[in-house]
Parts: sequence; C-alpha cells; structure tokens
Amino acid sequence: MELLDILPPRFGYVILTYLYSWIMLTYLGVKVGGARKKYNVKYPTMYSDKEQVFNCIQRAHQNTLEVYPQWLVFQTIAALVYPTAAAVLGAIWVTSRFSYAWGYYTGDPAKRMHGPWKNALSTRKRTAVGNEPFRRRRQLGNQQHTKEEQLVTMSGFLDSIRCGDCECNVDWSEKRNTIASVAAGVLFFTGWWIIIDAAIMFKDPETFNHAYHACGVIATVAFLMINAVSNGQVRGDSYSEGCLGQTGARVWLFIGFMLAFGSLIASMWILFGGFVVNHADKPVYPGIAVFFQNAFIFFGGLVFKFGRTEDLWQ
Repeated sequence: MELLDILPPRFGYVILTYLYSWIMLTYLGVKVGGARKKYNVKYPTMYSDKEQVFNCIQRAHQNTLEVYPQWLVFQTIAALVYPTAAAVLGAIWVTSRFSYAWGYYTGDPAKRMHGPWKNALSTRKRTAVGNEPFRRRRQLGNQQHTKEEQLVTMSGFLDSIRCGDCECNVDWSEKRNTIASVAAGVLFFTGWWIIIDAAIMFKDPETFNHAYHACGVIATVAFLMINAVSNGQVRGDSYSEGCLGQTGARVWLFIGFMLAFGSLIASMWILFGGFVVNHADKPVYPGIAVFFQNAFIFFGGLVFKFGRTEDLWQ
C-alpha cells in the first residue's frame, strides 16, 4: 500500500508499456522457436553456418534482450517523475523493436533499420505500369512521367503493406485514399481529444494558460491550407492562369507548411520553456498535451496530403 502511495497517478500507463514489451519479447521468442524448427537448427547452436535468415531472426531477438534491461531501468526512473511521457515514449520504443525485427526477418541485415515502414515508403519498380491507379502515365511525356514518379514517392506509401518476410502482401492501391483519410482523421481527432482532456483536468489559468490553445488553432488552419490545394495545382496541371495559378498554389502551400512547422515548434517551446525548465512546482501534463496535440495534427496533415493519390479521384 505504501508503494502505491508514492507512485504518480498515471503510472498505470507505464505498466501497460511493460505488458506491451512482454508481448513483444514473447513474439520474438516464438519467431526464433519457429525458425529453429523450420531451418532445423538444434539447441544449443546459437547461429547457423548455412541459414542467413535464421541468423537474422535470432539476432533480432538477441539484440532486443541485450538492450531490454537498460530500457526497463530508464523507463522506470523516468516514469516516477513523468509517467505520461515515459509511457508514450516507451510504447514508441517497443513498436520500433517490432519494426526492427520485421526488417531483420527479410534476411537482409541492412533492412533492420527500416523494417516494413521503409518497404512501404519506398517506390518499388512496377512491372504493371499500366495499373488502373497509374493508367494516365502512358499518356504523359517523359517529363511528366518524372513528375509522376516524384509524386508517387511522396504519396504512394499505402500501395502495399508487407508483413515481415511472409507472402501475405496486401494491395491497398484502390483503398489508399480511404485509409489515408481515416488515418488522418484519427490523428486529428486524437490531437484535439488530448488538449480537451488537459483543459478539463487543469482549469486553473495558473496551471494551464488557455492562450496555449492558439497553437492548436494555427495547426488546424495549417492542416486545412495544406490540403486545400491539390498536387496537380502545385505542378500546374490543373490550371495556370488567374490569381490562384500555379504560383499562387505554391505560395499557399508554403504558407500552410510554415504555419504547421511554426505551431509544432511553438508547442515544443511551451512544453520545455513553460513546464519543464524551472517549473518543478507545476504539473507537466498540460505542456505534454499541447505538444502532442500539435504533433498529431501536423502528422495528420501530412498523411492526408501525401497518403492519397489523385489518380483515384478520376
């Protein structure tokens, strides 16, 4: 009972990260056991002289076990003072270990630093260049083809999702706009939900100055501005005349990104300057809420902008 009294109120979130990490370790261990059976690597042999894929699977597990004790110690120490921040960062770390392992499972050790996210974000060479989402490429010249490739590099990361080294690839090309829209909406909603929660919990202006809501409002305006112009308008394909021609669209987009980055940087300044540095007597959660609100809105705008493809609008 005395131990529970000294723990901060939100320490339960940190316990969830511990459970999440144990699930991750269990998953990695099961993968190693399955690989031993598949590649016939008997105990106590640690690595195989013939099977590179098994060595990668084994190494992904072993590397995680090497750093896991240090993570537990630092996670616990940080959680005693900043439980919410420790829980969020801990969940990110555990998720990154999944990504690290999935990249290793491909058999190419270089991909361990990227995992499936790099595979999804990279533009693969398409043998089916005439696929329906990209059928307009045939009608474009070489110069326009180059522009389309640049666009795909930014907005084609939902074409396929690869689950490690398995063959269960899912083609999301026809559903990319729907998935990107839903993901952006969830991020946007989560950002505002966090700040509303902070505003309700800390009603005292001395604890949480409600002028900090200006950052979220600016981030929302930036979200709308960035997505108010299409990639075709920025490239000059849709129109090129009038006060909102190609130059106007580019200026509009530039201002939108400036506002987005400005609100994100301002939220970081509020967090560290207003709540972390020399303010030990104030709760830090409002500053964390301001930062994560703007971060979620910022990334939601990027997903909504670059996660969709305009070819599916036809």
